Amino acid sequence: MIDISVVIPTYNRKDILLRTLKSLIDQTYPKDKYELIVVDDGSTENIKEAIEGFVRAGRDRPQPDISYLRQDPSKKGPAAANNLGIKSANGKYILLMNNDVIADSRLIEEHMKGHIDPCTGGFKTRPNIVQGRVINTSSMEDLGKKHKGYTGGYSDFSFGYFTTWNCSLSKEILLKAGLFDEDFRNLCWEDVELGLRLRKLGIKQVNNKNAFGYHFRHEFFIKDIGWVKDKSIKMGGNAVIYYRKHPCLEVKISTENFWLPMMMHSIFSSIIRLVGKDRILAFMGRSEKDGRHKLLAFMVGMAGKYWFWTGIKQARKTK
Repeated sequence: MIDISVVIPTYNRKDILLRTLKSLIDQTYPKDKYELIVVDDGSTENIKEAIEGFVRAGRDRPQPDISYLRQDPSKKGPAAANNLGIKSANGKYILLMNNDVIADSRLIEEHMKGHIDPCTGGFKTRPNIVQGRVINTSSMEDLGKKHKGYTGGYSDFSFGYFTTWNCSLSKEILLKAGLFDEDFRNLCWEDVELGLRLRKLGIKQVNNKNAFGYHFRHEFFIKDIGWVKDKSIKMGGNAVIYYRKHPCLEVKISTENFWLPMMMHSIFSSIIRLVGKDRILAFMGRSEKDGRHKLLAFMVGMAGKYWFWTGIKQARKTK
């Protein structure tokens, strides 16, 4: 019997995905008690072939079942990809993970501790979310050394209640909550929106700092600025979708979908017109060349925030 199914949506990123799968095979939890499900959201890379090769290469040692699913039509987004994986899962519990989180060897075991009653040794009758920890790193050589950074957990009183980087809960509760809302076709807010519905069902969260993994985050280069812009605008669009579905004060504040951020966006727009986009990009390029990475990171963060607000404004004009 499968206790827990690990669902990993992916779009390309083949190399880091294989590192993630390797870390999930090298687990202390019994190999016959969990499975791995990779859901391909229409990658241009041959993810299926890569996974098949990975499975063949590991046949000389015990490993869990590894399944490959491809969304059709493709590019429906992470919400739909997660749903496909959840519906196909054989486990009583679902562990949701990003494709770029390298798991500690005890991650699955630690997640299952949150679902097992220590007195009876059986599954808990009262369901909960087990939220693991995620440690940011840009160096594979640092794995096992760093234990600081983003913790990946939220309190029950936080606006952000649920993240899919590294968390687990029962398949039954996910189905009862209605799974992820597939109106979210881009990354961001689809997990928080599901978390809001889980909270309304009375599902509590338990943070386990020992259920941790390393989130591999590439260092930023100025050539990536277009990717930051596109992602941030889409995040803003998803924020508006979230607020339209749940038009309450806490969602309005958490998505920054109110007058103050919009006023800040107008101020930023005036500054950009005054200084000039080309001059700003040139300054960022010099900062990268001179090794002023903290300054560059700050400017990229501000640019991302500006484009996030841009996405909100654009989405608010549509119905």
